[in-house]
Amino acid sequence: MTGNQPLLTTVMYHYVRPVADSAFPRLNALELDDFLGQLDHLQEHYDIISPRDLIADKPMPPRPCLLTFDDGYSDHYEHVFPALLARGLSGLFFPTRSSLIDRKMLEVNRIQFILANHSSRDSLAAELDTLLLEDGQFEPMALRATHFSPNRYDSANVGYAKRLLQHVLPPDIRTELTRKLFRKHVSDDEAAFADSLYLTTEQAREMRAGGMEFGGHGDLHLWHGRATPNELVNEVEGAVAALSAIGAPVKDGYYCYPFGDQTVDVREAVQTAGFSVGFTVVPELWANNKDRLAIPRLDTNDLPHAPRSDCPWVVKARATATA
Repeated sequence: MTGNQPLLTTVMYHYVRPVADSAFPRLNALELDDFLGQLDHLQEHYDIISPRDLIADKPMPPRPCLLTFDDGYSDHYEHVFPALLARGLSGLFFPTRSSLIDRKMLEVNRIQFILANHSSRDSLAAELDTLLLEDGQFEPMALRATHFSPNRYDSANVGYAKRLLQHVLPPDIRTELTRKLFRKHVSDDEAAFADSLYLTTEQAREMRAGGMEFGGHGDLHLWHGRATPNELVNEVEGAVAALSAIGAPVKDGYYCYPFGDQTVDVREAVQTAGFSVGFTVVPELWANNKDRLAIPRLDTNDLPHAPRSDCPWVVKARATATA
């Protein structure tokens, strides 16, 4: 609380699925039971607001919380939407144009599934170095000197592989490498994989009819702050096209910067397109009197998400009931 100003807790989700029993049990995803347990926790301790409450600039409840879901996965329709609908809650969803409309794999998702299915997440870095040496255009030792370091969630090896495949290498080389690695470690039918992975426009429209809200998230999910001027234009125009395809508003709407990456130019492009609220990945709370184009978000892992049967508040309630 800053003075009398409530602080908004915005939670960021990506994959939500019964991951342990899936074809990719090592995918960095939130177990469905953990998600339901976290909703229990949030409803007990927070006041979950709708995205429209934020746009309307209405007074915040004492402990406001907003739920956001990135990238537009079929998980969100199959698992998240029914859970929110049953509880009378609304979430804010951010699909990209190329996955929603073109049904194409995003590079970021190729990388995630490569890591999930690789014999060793840390050994991907060495495999990547071998491929770069074979290509002959880049010296891995020079790349490691600059980009080999851990981040908030990844080891140095994984962080290095992600950086190279997300933004360090030129786009054509990144695409060639991720497609080659995806075919080797995940699937040789990328089109079918993408079609099952992502939300469809019909599902998104159904979710909107059920009270869910949608915002912009780019075209190809590029790092906006590292994009060329033309790439940035394409990213923002792609976000507008995705929302138009499902009948979602753009004016005074929401924008989620891929990877949380924003600059003055990015903010200007987003505002010019009509968006008035922007979300980052800075793990902080937000006061309603602060920058609306840089709302921070906590990752789901920053909050309790134990399975419903094992989470402390359920155990406590069960013990009280049987006492």
